Amino acid sequence: MNTETKLRRRLLLAGGSAALLPWLEVFGGGRLHVASAQAASAVKRFMVVYYPGGVIREQFWPTGSETDFTLPYILEPLKAFQDKLLIMDGLEQLNMLDGPGHPHTKGMTGLLTGKAAVSGPYAFFLGGKTDFAQAASVDQMIGNRISAGLRFEALQLGVLWPTYGTGPSPQNTLSYSGPGQPAQPEADPWKAFQRVFMGVSASSSDDTSDANLRLKKSQLVLDSASAEFNALKSIAGAADKARLDEHLSRLAELRASLTAPMGTGPSCYPPTNITDADTISYSTGGDGSHMTIASAASSRMPTISRQMIDMAVMSFACDLTRVASIQYTEAAALASFPWLDYNENHHFYQHDGGFQVQACADITRFFYGEFAYLLKRLSETKDGDKTMLDTTAVLLCSEIGDPPSHDYKRIPFIIAGSGGGAFKTGRFLDFGGKPHHMLLVALLNAYGLSNTSVGDAKYNMGALTGLG
Repeated sequence: MNTETKLRRRLLLAGGSAALLPWLEVFGGGRLHVASAQAASAVKRFMVVYYPGGVIREQFWPTGSETDFTLPYILEPLKAFQDKLLIMDGLEQLNMLDGPGHPHTKGMTGLLTGKAAVSGPYAFFLGGKTDFAQAASVDQMIGNRISAGLRFEALQLGVLWPTYGTGPSPQNTLSYSGPGQPAQPEADPWKAFQRVFMGVSASSSDDTSDANLRLKKSQLVLDSASAEFNALKSIAGAADKARLDEHLSRLAELRASLTAPMGTGPSCYPPTNITDADTISYSTGGDGSHMTIASAASSRMPTISRQMIDMAVMSFACDLTRVASIQYTEAAALASFPWLDYNENHHFYQHDGGFQVQACADITRFFYGEFAYLLKRLSETKDGDKTMLDTTAVLLCSEIGDPPSHDYKRIPFIIAGSGGGAFKTGRFLDFGGKPHHMLLVALLNAYGLSNTSVGDAKYNMGALTGLG
């Protein structure tokens, strides 16, 4: 194994500052203070929900006018929240036209970064090898602004991730903390619970000497990790030095946040009955030509989904973060759906077994049913004199527009919730082929960032208008 390969492995295994959190929070999180509930009127939150494979357009896009429209089959689970939706047709992920890689990889690379794929060491079917996105994703950029000083600037959760079981790679990575810096989701509910909520229910009367001891231990872990990264810089090339500097920056931020106040709030109730995720294992498909996540693991998807949703909502209610993402599997889409009587993997119904329209529609409808559950949980969680759905904007998206063609056009984007008044919901808009980069800029602007472009400059035309 050469030096570059060793360094890449060390960087990915470290996973940035997030990988250290389970160690730190075993010691109780290291926090010394519990803050009183803050004024909810000043708080805005942002969430991203991703699912793979695009949509069956004839069963997805609404019919009717901007404010008087009918939700078709795939969107029917969202009917109770129609007035809380901003459905956006006609947005294109033009960065998929450039660079190497399979369309699924290109779609994942640019979905939240606006960047085209670049050459690298990671192969995924056809189209050439690629590397991680060379830019931060908008969720991380927003988190850096609105979650500064909280336990997490942005929280990443995954449901049956990664379906190849190999850790981060370009086709399974949604969020990036910086260029080439995958923000890996936690896919085990119990580990996520420990990481997110350890110490949340602790009394503010905690013995000061014990709290100081935990804080010191946490700081020592971070200092040790920083020393190791600094040592690696001596053997790193220029590009990897930049990545190490990013890791060191994240570690410094985490160390500073150890003594930051942790809000509780009247709606802060850490979830209960959180379970371990099943270890992902594989079985061959019907003709032995492809892999499918074993049924025992795949069948747990609905349960794991609800657990991750509950934790994301409560991470907001407890003010542990104001930005989160939930990623359902990944572009490889190797999970099966036995509770729907679809026992091959999702990708089989898109391509490998011949394009099967209704199977793809039914599977996608399941994801939208889970999205409806998320909106329900947000709507019933009080946030001052409003609900969490009023103060949060949730972006629902997929990496391609159409399963069999891998089309970059008409990528499905929905914003649910107004984000504290930033978005006017209850509408269906058609933007007629504009680059999705404009949506990404509009999201940044809605959360106080002044960016006028994002990702690849040639596809930037400012912020998408008409959303508010």
